[in-house]
Amino acid sequence: MSFLFGSFLLGTAAILAPILFHLIKRTPKDYYEFSSLMFLKPTPPQLTRRSRLDQWLLLAIRSLAILLLAIAFMRPYFRAQADLSLADAPTRHIAILIDRSASMQRGDLWKKAIQDAKWVVSNLEPTDEVSLFAFEESLETLVGPEYSTGVDRQQRRQLILDQLDNLSPLWGGTELGSALQNVAERLIEADDLSQAHAALQIVLIADLQASSKLDVLQSNQWPESVRLDLRIITPAEESNARLRLLHSSDDETVDKQIPRVRVSNALGSKIEQFEVNWSDEQGQQSESVPFYVPAGESLVIEVPYEQSRLTPDRLVLSGDDERMEFDNNYYVVPPIQEQITIAYFGSDSDDDPAGMRFYLSRAFSETAARKVNVESVVSNAILNWEFEQLPRFVVITETISQAHQSAVDKYLKRGGHVLVVLTSEQMVDDLRAWLGNVQLDSAASESTSDQDSYVMLGTIDFRHPLFVPFAGARYNDFTKIRFWKHRAVKLQEVENATVIARFEDQTPALWSVNRDKGVLYTLGSSWNREDSQFARSTKFVPLLSRWLEIAAGNRFAGDSYVVNQPVPIPEGGETRIIRMPDDTEIRLEDESNTFKQTTQPGIYSLMVDGNEKSFAVNVADSESEIQSMEIEQLEQLGISIGTTLTQAEQLERMRQLRDFELENEQKLWKWLIVAVLVLLGIETLLAARRTRPSISFQDSRE
Repeated sequence: MSFLFGSFLLGTAAILAPILFHLIKRTPKDYYEFSSLMFLKPTPPQLTRRSRLDQWLLLAIRSLAILLLAIAFMRPYFRAQADLSLADAPTRHIAILIDRSASMQRGDLWKKAIQDAKWVVSNLEPTDEVSLFAFEESLETLVGPEYSTGVDRQQRRQLILDQLDNLSPLWGGTELGSALQNVAERLIEADDLSQAHAALQIVLIADLQASSKLDVLQSNQWPESVRLDLRIITPAEESNARLRLLHSSDDETVDKQIPRVRVSNALGSKIEQFEVNWSDEQGQQSESVPFYVPAGESLVIEVPYEQSRLTPDRLVLSGDDERMEFDNNYYVVPPIQEQITIAYFGSDSDDDPAGMRFYLSRAFSETAARKVNVESVVSNAILNWEFEQLPRFVVITETISQAHQSAVDKYLKRGGHVLVVLTSEQMVDDLRAWLGNVQLDSAASESTSDQDSYVMLGTIDFRHPLFVPFAGARYNDFTKIRFWKHRAVKLQEVENATVIARFEDQTPALWSVNRDKGVLYTLGSSWNREDSQFARSTKFVPLLSRWLEIAAGNRFAGDSYVVNQPVPIPEGGETRIIRMPDDTEIRLEDESNTFKQTTQPGIYSLMVDGNEKSFAVNVADSESEIQSMEIEQLEQLGISIGTTLTQAEQLERMRQLRDFELENEQKLWKWLIVAVLVLLGIETLLAARRTRPSISFQDSRE
């Protein structure tokens, strides 16, 4: 016989109560005084049978009742013949998931993470299965959860320990949600294939930043069979500062352009005094700029440098905790001015305010990043664009020769962008076939130069890439641009023409046609003073700048990226090589148009047929935010936080459940209660029969 609640065995100590009651001398209840005895000296009572146990049967009945009652509370039952063993309890499958994002490079976080992972492996039960994963922006399977018949558990654990020794943190962001979801799905898939029905658990070893991305968990349901054991790694001090370069606007001149830097200090940081300076690859530095930033705040400062003495490629923050230097460098492309050429087909001169080149050449101010040169193409010039550097953009304002049309067609075939400005109806007739059979609209006559007679833009497609920057309510007002002259045309016979804007009379104002890899734009009016107010409007310069941006689509879209961000790579060239910050070189395939191996911060260089172009890669801002996440955020997403039971604990629970079922089926405690009631009835009858009044005589002198 076994018992569910053995602690009630202490209740049998109540048997002492009736024994003590039986041993206590019974004092007579009634006293009668006799006068004849008042002069006698009282004598002490003699030991008689009244001081000994004389009701053995009552004592035995009462003790037995108490004993049976205690046993009833212990819930007795008879065990089954078959007993449980470890083979009956499910095994555990533990997946160790280590955060190796850039924030884990702080201080001794990585060392603590590896120590925790090794502790988990060393404290596994002999029957536990274990796998190892690491993540940053993507998940890496180091030792998969799939069961292998060729490797036993001990060899598998040694393999994990070897992997931990060779593991190191990377520079990417923290995609926590995606990593957790993928590991949980891998565990369930492996368990289904093996039919092991194991207890599944993920041991997450991470600093658990508040900036960790959890989007995947919000859109997917967490499996109930997987539990998450959190082992949060925290540094000794929550101090960290980071810096970022604020890019100046393009309309700032070279003389006025002073780099501005934003420095942010972490909440709770104990360091508030810092310095910032520029530095180059050789270690030459500019003069440091000291400043004060309170904890939890940011500050924008100017950090100048001498352009004639230094060509910097990074900003360096000094004064931060030496254990938090992973984000104290911000890399920038050395300020090399890009020379951009615009080929202009027109006979007007650069200093003629009545012409269009006058406004075109003055639309782009020189900055530290670029210098735009508008070069006129003489009507009888021979173009060798196949062998010379191609212009970034081509503007045509008059009829061009057949030779020039062929040259521009080759330019379009190579991905160029061309703008044809229709300055007269004669130009429409001359270029009709080349433009795709554009027809003049005889029903709509050309407007006169009368200032009171004009048209405006009626409809504009703000979804087109050219007008996307103007889609906002603050910038989409084009009603102040008046066109006194415009060329009314029909595009019914032009193949694949996309109308971007129309005049009020519904004639096309601006349209585009794809020519091979390039784009041919056509404008139905010009921006000289006789035709319109376009050149004097606030939309002229931004629209031309946007054309240059679109025309640069086959080049770098920018010069600053974050770690693991794909970088668009220009097509063309016989050899294309990327030089990494550690000076290793990667040769690009001919068909590749993106570079995805931006795995470390620094300056990268693209070399195409001897020409070099650089771009900078930095650590994501989110990795510098060191505040910890609230665990409640994970619980709100349905994740079960806690540890799974070991096989021994599960076996003990199974035994308890089986014992409860057996006891519930047998219910021996009911029969014990019945026996107690029967004994109490017998005891009552015997006690009633054997009770007699006890009378004693006592001297009145007492």
